[in-house]
Amino acid sequence: MQKQALIFLTSAIVASTSIGAQAVDRVTYTADKSTRGTTVTIPESKVKELCGDQDGCKVRLAMYDWDGLRRHASRETLFFYNPDNRNWRDSAGDTSGTSSNNGTQHVEQAWACYFTDGKYQSWTNLGDVDGNFGLLSWDQYNATCEITLID
Repeated sequence: MQKQALIFLTSAIVASTSIGAQAVDRVTYTADKSTRGTTVTIPESKVKELCGDQDGCKVRLAMYDWDGLRRHASRETLFFYNPDNRNWRDSAGDTSGTSSNNGTQHVEQAWACYFTDGKYQSWTNLGDVDGNFGLLSWDQYNATCEITLID
């Protein structure tokens, strides 16, 4: 009986180790209704970490509570970032650009929510002034926006 228990315990440990061996790295940023018109910074270091390799990262862009009913609407895409030259590409919108080139380019838009390489403050576009990206809740809806980068 002890031998069977030991075999079962060993099998359970091996199974749990095998299942958990592939961890998923992710980070979420939120632009709530109080920050509308101003980007929430997504640091370039985090984009490099999660999206700056051969397989890129999944981006989930969501709009929340635009109608007061606490619903989510979301879109997903694959995003690729080249940390050597700061070029990026989005598969769903088939958009591409270069971060830190002084010209704002939007990676993806989901209704009032924008994943952008530009910086906005109080509804004013300040341009693409550094390597950081941003999450922006714009004026199409009075919404909270969320973005999750998933490696």
